[in-house]
Amino acid sequence: MDGSQKITINKDELYEYTTTRAKTLKLIQNLTPEDMVIQTNEFVSPTKWHLGHTTWFFEKFILLPNLKGYKIFHEDFNFVFNSYYNSAGCFNKRDKRGFLNRPSFEEVLKYRNYIDENINLLFKNNANNSLKFLLDLGVNHEQQHQELILMDIKNVFYQNPLKPCYKNSQKKNNEKYFINEFILNNSVNFKYGHSSKSFCYDNETPSNFFSLEPFKIKPFVTNLEWKEFIEDGGYKSHEFWLSDGWEFINKNNINKPMYWVDENYYFSLNGEKKIDDSLPVSHISFYEACAFARYKKLRLPNEFEIEYFLKKQTVEGNFLDEETFCETDYNNHDLKNVLYGNLWLWTSSNYVPYKNYKCFENELMEYNSKFMCNQFVLKGGSYATSKNHIRSSYRNFYYPHNRWQFSGLRLVEDL
Repeated sequence: MDGSQKITINKDELYEYTTTRAKTLKLIQNLTPEDMVIQTNEFVSPTKWHLGHTTWFFEKFILLPNLKGYKIFHEDFNFVFNSYYNSAGCFNKRDKRGFLNRPSFEEVLKYRNYIDENINLLFKNNANNSLKFLLDLGVNHEQQHQELILMDIKNVFYQNPLKPCYKNSQKKNNEKYFINEFILNNSVNFKYGHSSKSFCYDNETPSNFFSLEPFKIKPFVTNLEWKEFIEDGGYKSHEFWLSDGWEFINKNNINKPMYWVDENYYFSLNGEKKIDDSLPVSHISFYEACAFARYKKLRLPNEFEIEYFLKKQTVEGNFLDEETFCETDYNNHDLKNVLYGNLWLWTSSNYVPYKNYKCFENELMEYNSKFMCNQFVLKGGSYATSKNHIRSSYRNFYYPHNRWQFSGLRLVEDL
């Protein structure tokens, strides 16, 4: 279908927009305006900024170019809420977002309502195929920021000496950790990437083939296993570490996973809790994942090994929809072999373009392509990812030192 052809935006598609926007507001309902302005680290953005930025995305890329007679809500918001789009003009530096005591939280909410009204005005009539894609992109973009809101507010609350609780979820984890492995016994020529007509990001295309040799993906590495790694001198033994990783942990005095208070307690979105040895270890960097793999004399999976088994599954697992706000053992879900959800899985794959890759056009070319350097791919989603946001071809990406994302690991044994 040509981008200029008229199509009908059906109720389901506007429903996705409406429910996604509502879910964002639900995530912040227990936060105070004071909670939402703090920036505790350079990599953390205040909640209020996320609320404004996701709204600006719809204004900048959909309303301004397409709604005749549209008037911008505030002339300064392009500077304040633009994240990194150089083609969209100047923007406030990332590490300065915590200085934005103005605009007020109330004004940001008015901004969101104003954009919602105008999006509905634009799409109540027929729209072209390009607009439908932009609406899908904006919804998926907001879902990404829902996870970032939780990542960032967790860091904010962790830095608070009172250690406030984001939400005391009543969802309980069973006592016994379910062991699930995934085994490929024969060599296969695997078709990876996104090939259907449904929405995806540019970095998931085009599809191509990768040769897989027999391997076994082991269960999530648990807190108990990580305690053993620490007790065996894992953070003190240079032979387990990549050179950059060894320099990083020593420079930053890292000797345990992020948010571990000590060997007995850790901080979660549900508050400070006793470490459950049976649950997956979380908030580890690529450097730590690699060191643990060497300690175990195994390796990290590449992205295609994970994707091979994701493609064979329906999207089920511990996602944001479950509202557990923590890792789980999966027994709650009555699912036997689950690879989706819970924690993003580190892979050994560099975040680089696929063969014959074509980035999004025009200003949106900056969405993914300019970050394809010095980062690694993570797969599968987490308990902060919306279920309808994830898919087998989805490629998340972070720098090897990053630890504040909801990340864990599974190791691979070659057969």
